[in-house]
Amino acid sequence: MFIIVSIAWFISTLPFLIPYHILLAFQSKKIGYKLSIQHIVVVYIFVYYLTGVLSFTGMFTMLKDIVHNSFGIITPKGLHIPPDEINLIPFHWITEGVLPYIENILLFVPLGLLLPFIWKKYEVLWKTALSGITLSLIIELIQLFNIRRVTDIDDLLMNTLGTLIGWIIFRLSKEPLSKLQDKVSIQTTNIKRIPLLLRGEAWFYIAIAFAGMLFVYNPFIIYPFLRSLLN
Repeated sequence: MFIIVSIAWFISTLPFLIPYHILLAFQSKKIGYKLSIQHIVVVYIFVYYLTGVLSFTGMFTMLKDIVHNSFGIITPKGLHIPPDEINLIPFHWITEGVLPYIENILLFVPLGLLLPFIWKKYEVLWKTALSGITLSLIIELIQLFNIRRVTDIDDLLMNTLGTLIGWIIFRLSKEPLSKLQDKVSIQTTNIKRIPLLLRGEAWFYIAIAFAGMLFVYNPFIIYPFLRSLLN
């Protein structure tokens, strides 16, 4: 069942992923750069992973909650967010168990590993760390609109730690993986010639994962499926 659902996550990104790759191939061809098959395969794995992160964090329900104002967060006077739905105290929940902390670390380890493996510019630690922090922060801010989730500083810290651990794993395994990385990674160093779609490829995939889960998976896949089970 999980495999079927996770494949549906990825399928939901295709209406955005396919047009993006058509434009990407066109722009890359203009500068004489051809994306390898290995690169395409690995970035599809990257997108599949991202949809898993968004599903685990409950992102696919956000659009419905915001549109219908399911929890009364949007009021005529502005946003009304219950104080107990935000935690800014580090390790506030540690006494209730460490499993959520471990899960949030593991969730972002692949991000820290895949970013520098696919795009050489992320071999610089601060670029990978900043990407992990930014993605985690976006998720936490969106969770403000869903009282089923708590916007938690601990999640941000553990996600960032997971990203750093992933980057360290990449550095430790860089030599044995170097031949494969050469086939997968974007190696062009002439930044001025790289079009935006290629230069910002990683974040375009992140945006595509969000779009697929919010605008395709949520309204057209998961809820019709649930309704069919209930009927």
